Amino acid sequence: MSQNNSRASIDETTKFLFDAPGPAIIDLITRLFPIDLTRDSEIVRLSSECISHPGFSRSLPDIVFRVRDSKGADSFIHIEVQTEHDGMMDLRMVKYGYLIGASRSRFDHDECRVIAIPHQLVMYLEEHKRIRDELKVRIILPDDTFVHYTVPVFKLYSYSARELGEMNLYLVIPLILVRYRKRFETLSRQKNLNREEFDAIVQDVLQDVEEIISISGKCEDKGVMDEQTKDVILSATMELYNQLHQKYIQDNESREKVENMIESVTQKISRKWHQIGIEEGIERGIERGIEQGMEQGIVQGVEQGKIEEARNIARNLIMLGMEDEFIKKATGLSGDEIRRLKI
Repeated sequence: MSQNNSRASIDETTKFLFDAPGPAIIDLITRLFPIDLTRDSEIVRLSSECISHPGFSRSLPDIVFRVRDSKGADSFIHIEVQTEHDGMMDLRMVKYGYLIGASRSRFDHDECRVIAIPHQLVMYLEEHKRIRDELKVRIILPDDTFVHYTVPVFKLYSYSARELGEMNLYLVIPLILVRYRKRFETLSRQKNLNREEFDAIVQDVLQDVEEIISISGKCEDKGVMDEQTKDVILSATMELYNQLHQKYIQDNESREKVENMIESVTQKISRKWHQIGIEEGIERGIERGIEQGMEQGIVQGVEQGKIEEARNIARNLIMLGMEDEFIKKATGLSGDEIRRLKI
């Protein structure tokens, strides 16, 4: 896997995470930005394609949301997820801020165009000594007055999975796996591979995967996240592990451990959906007069509830490019059913 392909895969997985249900996005935003939101606040993911200007290149911002706070005011959120250090990131954030503001500009009562700069943040996934706590740009105007343009930085690589969970940043916990790329790369450049050090890194990866699964389970039990959000987190975790496995780890035993850990969780979810299906079957049987008996209504509810939710999991795994064999294990669907979902 080339460096560019690896970066593209990380970008796609990140966007997949940020397509999670609204409450998970709101939890993330309220932790990272000084915005007063409730979990039922209105939130809309904006397509970067509509944020452009003919005078600029087609370089587009990563994640942009429109949110409505508790007072009914609309705000725009821009999060740029950066794998490596970029010396031009400060200028890029100024450009993106202008593009987002200009795409939603308006005229005030004096016929003056108003461009509102969004709340912005850069999230770094890999450590670099030149990454600062915030990006600063001083814009000097012709009359020698100036504007300070400041963008905060969130160094995700400096936190453990547990710390991110305690900070209510559970949605981005899978992204901690990206930081292992640098450790593997550093080790691979050595003339003689230190096998003991390599195995230690692999164990750290497996421990983080286990921690991610544990945290997502606890968050679900507490009602912090729903099953769909948990599915998104586990799918992203599997995808990011696969990227490390294909390029560096290449050990079937380690991969089987990860697959078994995630598969055991999906089976537990399936059993919960199974119970939900029973309850829905009972309710449906009552509504229809239980013409053929309560037992038939229960069975129908079980099967329908189980199959539909299994299909939802499969669709997410397909989006992440997972292999059919793994999808079959995780969902229990047949190969033909999985192929139909790809159409």
